[in-house]
Amino acid sequence: MAGIFASASAARYAGKYFKETVMPSQHPRPVLSTPVPSRRAAEAAGPAAVEVIYHHGHVVCLDREESVCQAVAVRQGRIVKVGTDAVVTALASADTLMVDLDGRTVLPGFIDGHAHPSLAVRMMEKYVDGRFRTTPSVAVLLPKISARAEQTPPGEWIIVASSSSSQTRFAERRLPTRAEIDAAAPNHPVMFLNGAHEAVVNTQGLRSIGITKGMSELRGALIGLDADGEPTGVITEGMVLFPDRRVPDDDLRRYYASAIPQLWNANGYTSVYSMTPLPEMAILGELATSVVPTLRYTIAVFTDPGGRYLPPTFEALGFPAGSNPDWYRFAGIKVWADSDLPMRGGAVFEPYEGPDGGYGLLNLSQEDLDVLALRVHLAGLSFLVHATGDRATAMALTAFERTRARADGKTLQRIEHFGVFMLGPDDLTRARRLGIEANVQPAWLTTLTKSTIEHIGAKRARGAFRFRSMIDAGIEPGFGTDLTGIVLETLDPFLHLWAAVTRSSDVGPFVVEEAVSVIEALRMLTIWAAKAQGEEASKGSIEVGKLADMVVISDDITSMPPDAIRDLKVLKTIVGGRVVYESEK
Repeated sequence: MAGIFASASAARYAGKYFKETVMPSQHPRPVLSTPVPSRRAAEAAGPAAVEVIYHHGHVVCLDREESVCQAVAVRQGRIVKVGTDAVVTALASADTLMVDLDGRTVLPGFIDGHAHPSLAVRMMEKYVDGRFRTTPSVAVLLPKISARAEQTPPGEWIIVASSSSSQTRFAERRLPTRAEIDAAAPNHPVMFLNGAHEAVVNTQGLRSIGITKGMSELRGALIGLDADGEPTGVITEGMVLFPDRRVPDDDLRRYYASAIPQLWNANGYTSVYSMTPLPEMAILGELATSVVPTLRYTIAVFTDPGGRYLPPTFEALGFPAGSNPDWYRFAGIKVWADSDLPMRGGAVFEPYEGPDGGYGLLNLSQEDLDVLALRVHLAGLSFLVHATGDRATAMALTAFERTRARADGKTLQRIEHFGVFMLGPDDLTRARRLGIEANVQPAWLTTLTKSTIEHIGAKRARGAFRFRSMIDAGIEPGFGTDLTGIVLETLDPFLHLWAAVTRSSDVGPFVVEEAVSVIEALRMLTIWAAKAQGEEASKGSIEVGKLADMVVISDDITSMPPDAIRDLKVLKTIVGGRVVYESEK
């Protein structure tokens, strides 16, 4: 889930998962960077300047007027005209490319407002697939680890990517033990990832990391110990200890230049807000002056969960002169106030259900969070705070409020996974009053509702996924997949739309009064996602002057039965007026 260590529709487009993954090949090669005109220049363009016209479509603009039109004209990557076929096609010249949409529905390009794309690709290519959909039990998992060990030179790390809250999903109702993993791979260090915030490491792995008897903490990571002080193998919030936290530069170049754009474009995404490990900024800076991908990158950097290893000043961060912010934009800093509620790590005011109880885990104190929030604000950057428990959410709101009281001006302040699992009684009111942006994951209804009920009880769980309440309170939640490569199904935008509209979950219909309309769900994936990263002036709707980012889908989402949304497909993805993905069908 959110913030894993360092660095279904996914199946529909990406072929086999993990080591056997085949990325889509329909995309053009990345090209050398070319200038993109300003909005003013696009608005001033004359008829002869129109390069491509998309016409004969059902174009749902998602602007304030909720316009629906037939055609869109594009010049140098931006929209210069929207309207009827007759009005827009009148701008065509002999050199204009005319694209007949054949009556298909066109939407603004989807914006993935929170993802870990480099890690997702690496997991798909390199790690053992221990996800619940393919691995229903510890008994099935252990032979997979043994099989990978037979193919891996002794001493090399084996990493297993497993679904969040595996302890509630595996048939055994528990995680694999250190001893079991030792037996499956006696000659290799192994790390089993229980989602993003918890791992089980075998004996060789503990030795490789440097964890010894009695050591309960290492560089901010918490080490589980038994009654005798021996490490159990369980590590929480251990991203700084992750063995694959420094991905080879050549791999990163390929990921950001082609592999990530191909996978996201195939699902209709035209922009992604990448939660990026700080060291990867060097490669991104290199690419920003040489390669225009087919996906727009907005970047927030992180180091460790509590931000202890962030640089003392943020002035050196960002992209070099000459890079184009329409394609590469450095925007903010991310930290994790708490851990993850699906592993009982979200910081809560009331204890978790069951005999183990507990109040979760905080990665930094209120004072530390206040200081960091002010630092980021004074640097003019966005501050993104992960919070899955109600106590962590309250802390984030308090830090934001204190920053506003201590400093002039306003920067974008945002809570990641705001209210997805739970909200405090005044969180909506405070967030609205402070103007806080929210990022949410509607499809987690389909994967994490059951575990949420188990962890915090049915009564508190009814406060989860309250998207209707957010909108009614005046909050416009933006969407993000939070893809790390573990739950690949959640890359599918139609899964999120379907879940938000129907309230379908892994326990059946869930608190249906919190359903949103189709148009509201679409806004979550487009204009509200753009607003939640400070980019609504250039993205998120089909309007004159904005970037010509659109997606053509297989049916009219605005008139179909809600249950049918789940079966929609992406036919074309258009970025800057250029088709960058087209379905083979």
